[in-house]
Amino acid sequence: MPDISLFGALNTGLLGIYTSKLAMNVVSHNIANANTPGFSRQVPIIRTMPPIPATTLTQPSIPLQIGTGSKVKDIQRIRDKFLDIQYRQVNNKYNYWDSITSNLHFVEQLFAEPGDSGIRYLFDSMWSGMEEIITDPTNSAAKRELVSRAEEFVKNIKDLYLRLEQLREDLDFEITQRVDQINSMVERLADINSKVRLSMALKSTPNDLLDERDRILDDLSKLADIYYTEDASGQITLRIGDQIVLTGSDINKLRALERPYGKGFKEIFVRNSKVDIHDGSLKAAIDLRDKTIVKYMNRLDEFVLYLTDKFNLIHRDGFNKDGSVTGLDFFSQIETDNIENSVLFRLAGTKRVEGGPIKYISGMSNRNNVSDITTKQFIDQGSIVFFDGFTNVSAISVNAGDTIQDFINSVSASGLWFSFETAMHNSATYLLRMVGSTNLKDTLALDFNGNMFNTMGFDTKDVNIFVINQSDFNVENGNYKININGIEANLNITSGYTLNDLANDLNTNFSTEIKAFVHNNKLLILPTKNNEFNLNRIDLQDPDGLFTQANIHIETYKALDTSKETLDNILDRTDPFKITIGATEIEIDPTQLTLKDFVKKLNESGTGILFDITPHNKVVIRGTRSMNFKIDKTIKGPEELFVKLGFIDPDSDPTNDWNEKYIFLNPFDAPKTLREKFSKADTLFVDKIITNEPFRFVEKLKVNTTVSSNPETIAVDFGIIEDNTNWDAKVFNPTGQANTKIMEMLSSMRFEKILNDGRESFAEYLGGIVAEMGVEGETAMKMKNNTDIVMKDISNERERVKGVSLDEEMANMIKFQHAFNASARVMTAVDEMIGRVIDRLGVVGR
Repeated sequence: MPDISLFGALNTGLLGIYTSKLAMNVVSHNIANANTPGFSRQVPIIRTMPPIPATTLTQPSIPLQIGTGSKVKDIQRIRDKFLDIQYRQVNNKYNYWDSITSNLHFVEQLFAEPGDSGIRYLFDSMWSGMEEIITDPTNSAAKRELVSRAEEFVKNIKDLYLRLEQLREDLDFEITQRVDQINSMVERLADINSKVRLSMALKSTPNDLLDERDRILDDLSKLADIYYTEDASGQITLRIGDQIVLTGSDINKLRALERPYGKGFKEIFVRNSKVDIHDGSLKAAIDLRDKTIVKYMNRLDEFVLYLTDKFNLIHRDGFNKDGSVTGLDFFSQIETDNIENSVLFRLAGTKRVEGGPIKYISGMSNRNNVSDITTKQFIDQGSIVFFDGFTNVSAISVNAGDTIQDFINSVSASGLWFSFETAMHNSATYLLRMVGSTNLKDTLALDFNGNMFNTMGFDTKDVNIFVINQSDFNVENGNYKININGIEANLNITSGYTLNDLANDLNTNFSTEIKAFVHNNKLLILPTKNNEFNLNRIDLQDPDGLFTQANIHIETYKALDTSKETLDNILDRTDPFKITIGATEIEIDPTQLTLKDFVKKLNESGTGILFDITPHNKVVIRGTRSMNFKIDKTIKGPEELFVKLGFIDPDSDPTNDWNEKYIFLNPFDAPKTLREKFSKADTLFVDKIITNEPFRFVEKLKVNTTVSSNPETIAVDFGIIEDNTNWDAKVFNPTGQANTKIMEMLSSMRFEKILNDGRESFAEYLGGIVAEMGVEGETAMKMKNNTDIVMKDISNERERVKGVSLDEEMANMIKFQHAFNASARVMTAVDEMIGRVIDRLGVVGR
């Protein structure tokens, strides 16, 4: 066969020119788009043309593969899909934290902490106003100032709350805009999908369209988390969050629809399915609107709810300057207007559980055998002086080695107004207690050994009394004037005048103020019940020096603590019983716990329900933050307990009174049912929480109109309870506006741990909000910075792969230019060869 023709070689050179020219076009396109956002560097894919098998004259038996040149098979983008996925994932997170950071910074500015315009400063100013009233309770200007400071605090916290709500509205508008922006991008992607499908059908690679698609996907990843797959036709299926919004050229648009509840903020839907978005600035706007800002609004709601309720319950228990029981709320009550759609936040008993008789004082308890009590011995010799507070005084002595049973017998034989006895504590244990036929609060019992009451397990306190020793009683004869609490008497001291004579004279002249008693060669001068056994209430004047000569002095003794109002006195029951809150059982020992101890123990059980007590011993039950401010657990316990505390009226079945399974409160009962059951109690129902909405208690905050218009109605005086026989103090009287105990209780209220499920006080709480905000802002900033670093690393690597390098393109330009020139030179050489063959071949000798 003949060799390949020269025209074949000419065609090979021509293909080389075309290849180099097309490659130069690609280089030119890259250079032109070096600064175009989203552009990916393109490279020509150069391949050889199919070879031609041919034999030659010199090699007729072996065919050769004769190359026919080159061609550009395709023009491809240089892109790393893995880096694209990484970039978009990090882009989601960066824009999420960037939006969170900027908005949290704005919220911090709204709180203005620390600063003179912050709510914590205004709150402290309001409390300073109370201190001024305590200093001068007759100062009307101080009361007016307190009201003014309270109104300023109310105004500022409501303004802060309103601004937070406005920020939520702005974020809601931003969400609507973002949805429109996403829909516009998805429409553009659908158009690109159609064009890509057509181009792929024509077997051409639509590089610039793919770049545009990737750029849009990059922008979309700023707004939300996106997931996409590419099919064989080059089209993508796009999912935003958990919903598909694009399949080929079919679009499922996002819809921003108003909620049917709350303020009608927007929720995002695809068709009828709610979209769950996990990242991006759109997710940040949703989280800020529905979680972060709502959280801080709810923090303010909690502060206001507890402040008003606690403040009001204390304020109601006092008297104003005119001696009138206010029964008045300082702040307007935050109560719902819609009882059917409400929850029970607070339940308070109506009984002032105080002023009743102390009949029992418990010592040793929980002893397995009676003998564990009765056989216990006193180590030292000693004595106890008992004084009934008015006239009767007696001493009981013991010797070292005497048992408690010996002491019990001595008291019984003395015929006093009380006795000591062992009693059944519960079905298995015993206790020792003092039982009085009269109110034991009127009894002063001094331990002259200092260890007798401790041996018997009784609580003691220190008591000061005037004492004159027999050895110091050397007084000159004569008349001496004595004045005690304004009562004046003359005492005539003669020869043979003894301590007993002095005791008789003092008892005759000052029986209402003191009781004198000689014991162990000492004259004891005891303040009477009228003076609360308090030596500080005895004004003793000795102008003629009788007591000075006798070396009167003060001695301190251990005294039985008769002021401990344990529950066995209130309930007339010594057996322990159980209170069940939810699944938590709390055992209550009435012989050891006072009402305050009872409340404290219930709180320490950590059930999520908060118990409290008012100044005049009304028990209060409140829901907490963890329960959305609803008393949301079943409470069981003895019915009689809740009757005694004034929550409910007794029923007609006494056999149920101490049934521990009695359901006192069922949180599943309808609000109307609860109101009917606790009609006797003081209830506070608040609006039920709406999902993703604040409670809006702050919006209802205001100073009571009566207090605002007449500050003189502010309660100052704590008053004094009249003793009663059933622990239901219905009568209490004013003691005068100089008694500022109510205002002192209001002032100290700021340090009670009542907020955040009983973990924070009012003084700590506002600072805690600011600290929480600071930590959250700092965390957001750190997350933003961390993702920014990662995103920059990925972006740089991504740009290194897909970006245009002008140096590299210049090198390619020179390479393809030389190839073009060489191919042209080949064609020239072949042309000369053809010309030789055609024009000059066979012409010899011309």
